[in-house]
Amino acid sequence: MQKVGIQTTQNVLIDYEVAGLGDRIGAYLLDSLLTGAYYVVLFLVNSEVTELPTWLNILLILPPFLYHLLCEMLLNGQSLGKRQLNLKVVRLDGTQPGIGSYLLRWLLRPIDIWLYGSVAIITILINGKGQRLGDLAAGTTVVKYRNQQYGFDQQLYRPSQEDEYEVQFPQVNRLQEKDIALIRETLRNYRLTGNTQPVQLMANKAQDLLSIQTDLPPLKLLHTLVKDYEHSISGE
Repeated sequence: MQKVGIQTTQNVLIDYEVAGLGDRIGAYLLDSLLTGAYYVVLFLVNSEVTELPTWLNILLILPPFLYHLLCEMLLNGQSLGKRQLNLKVVRLDGTQPGIGSYLLRWLLRPIDIWLYGSVAIITILINGKGQRLGDLAAGTTVVKYRNQQYGFDQQLYRPSQEDEYEVQFPQVNRLQEKDIALIRETLRNYRLTGNTQPVQLMANKAQDLLSIQTDLPPLKLLHTLVKDYEHSISGE
């Protein structure tokens, strides 16, 4: 399993699973089926209509042409095919991909898919970080993320709004908002990647900083600290 380490803006190193070549080809084929189906429908409509204004013909052709660019911009780095296979575009510097990143990937797509996608396939295979030409130019890659698997612990440790909630670690008031933001970032990336190493490191750091002695698992400890902090703040 190929992985790529990405340093987030909160200085947490996250190991993402690089999307496999098979997954990327699968997502491409799904997207191609969608755009192909659109063209079939468009052809059938045109066959029933004797003549359409030129501007309308151009407008109807644009959606498949702009499909990948618009999807990644509007769906947070995913096309519909990528979403189906749990793939996502991310930047290697840990920041959120912007319009410029998505635009570069889209502009270089014709070169990448030239000769039946051989340019993209060769580039991905020799690059080591799952990047095609568009990714190299944009500083991005495509990763495999995990979304549904961790729904249970998200619900289990969801910050409670109950008045009777009792803070378990009062020393949490020594933390600052930036510290809690770092814990939230660690938990968010765990839900996406399933990588427990940053969770363990963050839990150890929190225990040392706050002088906490507990048998709570690292994941539950971090969720508890977030809940304690939120209730401490709301009670001030």
